[in-house]
Amino acid sequence: MAAPAFLGVTYVGGWLFAGLIAAIGVAAQWEMYGMARSAGLRPLRVVGAALGAGLVLAMQAPMLGPVVLAAGVLLLPLSPWLVPRERFLDNLAVTAWGVVYPTGLLGALVALRTARGPAVDSGDAFWLVVLTLFLVWATDIFAYYTGKSLGRRPLAPTISPNKTWEGTAGGAGAALLVAIVFKLVVLNGLSWVDVVVLAAIGGGLSQAGDLVESQMKRATGTKDAGSLLPGHGGMLDRFDSMVVAAPLVYLYLRHVSGLL
Repeated sequence: MAAPAFLGVTYVGGWLFAGLIAAIGVAAQWEMYGMARSAGLRPLRVVGAALGAGLVLAMQAPMLGPVVLAAGVLLLPLSPWLVPRERFLDNLAVTAWGVVYPTGLLGALVALRTARGPAVDSGDAFWLVVLTLFLVWATDIFAYYTGKSLGRRPLAPTISPNKTWEGTAGGAGAALLVAIVFKLVVLNGLSWVDVVVLAAIGGGLSQAGDLVESQMKRATGTKDAGSLLPGHGGMLDRFDSMVVAAPLVYLYLRHVSGLL
């Protein structure tokens, strides 16, 4: 039921979609800060979450961007009083890291939904967001089942022992199929080069996002980022790949493909 509801909010767009992405980002960011606290760090969770949410909402209303930037800069002169002296640099760094990862990077979904270009209107922007979602979802599903049934060669045994090259290939193949279907059915403006690049982002590079989270778990000694989604871990566990895919899709379409 979550996926149809998510797609419905994506279709509506606007502040409703921006608010949803901000909420997801902040929830995942709070989980990341919890992982850091389990390792003895003390990030400024409320401050970091406010800045992260501000970054996402600034994608919907660009006039908020200078306000968020000013607030982030203001954190620096105030940090000697706000950040604990013990492990000061570590605490300040993890606070700033949480603003960008995951919340700020997830804001690329809002930037993609609000984007307009020579051949892109509101309807196309919706389908570009849906394409990004489906690329990551298909990759995750097919990588899991392909790896489980055919996996033999470990991809990164010291980081995530269960991931295999076979699973990675299965996920990449699923992403390519998704990109082809979207081009043929709803996004005719995509070139075949766009199809290949977007499939590589969604089916290849996005899988590295899961490895980043796995490395953080190992570094902090945690099993799951959170328990917000029973049986699925936390919000960060669900969106770790999207954190990588969404900004790369947006940057490619805007600055390389020129579609936006």
